[in-house]
Amino acid sequence: MAEPLNARLPVTATQYLADFATSRETTLSAGARPRAMRVLLDTLAVTLAGYREDAVQAVVRALEPSQDSFSVTLPWTAKRYRPDDACLILGTAAHVLDYDDVSMLAVCHPSVPIFTALYVLAQQTAVTGAQFIDAFAIGTEILIRSGEAMGFRHYDLGFHATATLGTLGAAAACSRVLGLSPAQTNHALAIAASMSAGVRKNFGTMVKSLHVGLASGSGLRAARLAQAGVEGADDVLGGRGWLHAFSGGQTEHWPDSVVLGMPYALDQPGFEQKRYPCCYMMHKMIQATIELRREHGLGLEGLERARVVTPRGGTSALIHPWPTEGLAAKFSGPYAVVGPLADGRMNLASFDDDAVRRPAVQAVLRRVDLSEDGGVVLKGSEVGGAPVSVILDYADGRRFARTVVASPGSLQDPLTDDDLREKWRDCVGRGLPGMPSERVESLFDAGMKFDGQADAGAWLTALR
Repeated sequence: MAEPLNARLPVTATQYLADFATSRETTLSAGARPRAMRVLLDTLAVTLAGYREDAVQAVVRALEPSQDSFSVTLPWTAKRYRPDDACLILGTAAHVLDYDDVSMLAVCHPSVPIFTALYVLAQQTAVTGAQFIDAFAIGTEILIRSGEAMGFRHYDLGFHATATLGTLGAAAACSRVLGLSPAQTNHALAIAASMSAGVRKNFGTMVKSLHVGLASGSGLRAARLAQAGVEGADDVLGGRGWLHAFSGGQTEHWPDSVVLGMPYALDQPGFEQKRYPCCYMMHKMIQATIELRREHGLGLEGLERARVVTPRGGTSALIHPWPTEGLAAKFSGPYAVVGPLADGRMNLASFDDDAVRRPAVQAVLRRVDLSEDGGVVLKGSEVGGAPVSVILDYADGRRFARTVVASPGSLQDPLTDDDLREKWRDCVGRGLPGMPSERVESLFDAGMKFDGQADAGAWLTALR
């Protein structure tokens, strides 16, 4: 294995990230590129699906379209928007359904802030599909490894890591596409560090998805400001800088154990592409319940009690136990059991307000108990391989139990090509209703060959 770059070069933490982002050697391996295309296609799908949600439409109402020469297009409308505003709309749409991928290395959604910033930039700067993928891989790598460098303490303090880390990653990805020098990229990261924000207290509200739009736009703006000559601290990350502040004083310096690109997190262990449009911590609960329903023909009728046992810390994000609207249901452990028992599935329609408010559903939500085992608190990637159990007790005395270990959508239980295509159809049908089915299929097929696109922006905007 090659010697780690951060041990070989006597550079600051910020310089390490800037050098990685600008080096011509930092590209994905040939074997990892098909995986990157699947991730990009999945991220575009969930972005398309999110546009008609109330949170996104509220953002749209707050922004003024623009017809200046710097404005860009969005997939759903002929109106044009300033780049920052376009990022805000796209980023909010990408995350509002909570259907985007996850990396538990940093407890974050790595793709959406990077993808949406690059989507906008690709309309302003000539970039091939291969260059887009390289920038995407670099941005997500810096996002995730920065989170690893700080450790779980960052998330535990109450920060929404997708937002805070995403701002830094988006700045790095955009700096790559803009061809900034290492010194300029260093300044872009310094600017982005002061724009990082987002707290977990807003989970289950419109603001959670807004975080992604803010991170995306801030990252793009930071790169543009650095390109124009705005300068920041030489090492904004190290010492008593960004790492110290965002880890609650736990991390002062970039650890030698956290190495960029060897391998890329995108390649190993890979991102977990969501099978269900809700909080990651609900997925094993849903999977276990669906398997029990299918195997034993179960439903809500006669359900006396349900119990869910998670690893310690596994319920921290599930802050809406008895939801009455779809957005809150995405962070509800009880709904992760009741929803699948009611319908035998969990898809986009499962989180419509009307679906959550059904009397039959509301009547049994309070019969579901969540508990955490008394073991050690699991952090980061440990959560992905930890067991989650669902136990169902019926009034006639029957008991059914199932434990799920592999996370749905992980490399241990991945989305197949057919799964990904079906998710694409569902998402495009929701976001772009009326698109002919043959067009839906041809765009998917072209997306699976995105690496060979001569003009990434042309394919991305073809959806409109």
